[in-house]
Amino acid sequence: MHPEFHQPNRTEYHDKGYFAHGSKQVGDLTHYGAQLVAMLDALVQTGHYDEARYIRSFREWFDFGGKWQGYTDKPTKQTLLNIHELEAKELRVTLCGADDTQNPALSKLPPLVAFHSDDDKLAKLVDSAVRVTNNNDTAVMYAQAVAVMIQMALQGAAPKACVMAAQTVSPKIANDIQRAEAMSGRTATSVAESVGMHCGLDASFVVICHLLMNSESYETTMRENIYCGGDSSGRAIPLGAILGASYYDTPMSIPNHWMDQTALPRRLLQCL
Repeated sequence: MHPEFHQPNRTEYHDKGYFAHGSKQVGDLTHYGAQLVAMLDALVQTGHYDEARYIRSFREWFDFGGKWQGYTDKPTKQTLLNIHELEAKELRVTLCGADDTQNPALSKLPPLVAFHSDDDKLAKLVDSAVRVTNNNDTAVMYAQAVAVMIQMALQGAAPKACVMAAQTVSPKIANDIQRAEAMSGRTATSVAESVGMHCGLDASFVVICHLLMNSESYETTMRENIYCGGDSSGRAIPLGAILGASYYDTPMSIPNHWMDQTALPRRLLQCL
């Protein structure tokens, strides 16, 4: 028996963490997936990244009466409050994200990098997009590192090579990568228990790097991420994007039956 596509069950979370997705069925998107699709919607409508269009798309998903129904995390709530406050003051809605360093900062990256992988202004686009939901320098730094990894994966680099390429982003990123590499002989679950299983980027980034550097296939690595526990869905967005691109059209790629069980929006194909 494998952990993927397991129906959410409140009893399994007793004294083990917050049960966030009781209303969801097997294959449904989490709030992280909805954030990814919000970016995708904006990109599909314009053909390129536009901050104002992305903010509108984000609101169409998460603001009052939006498309998203389910758990809403703290940075998303604070972002919406910031947007409404700016509008009430008749100020331009920009840099509206929460001062927050959690995983939502990474959720919009896969479609953004896919659309702009050859754009020499990609780093500026990442900065803008992240600050829509996470207006924090540390959040932007981690997002820039993950963007480099996704970009490398789209060019056909192996997962470990994608990680190593991100060391140039900053000394902090290089230190986190070296930390993950130093634990390469340990299981992913023990690494997660050591650095933290929560949704903060300081913990999730190290776990993501460890998983990538020890990856053998999309399936086994994503399964290990689930076994790590904690905010596995937050880690899964960047992790899955990098693995999916690195292993594309190989025997180690995404299993077809996994895609068949996932509620993927049709417009996702416009990213290809």
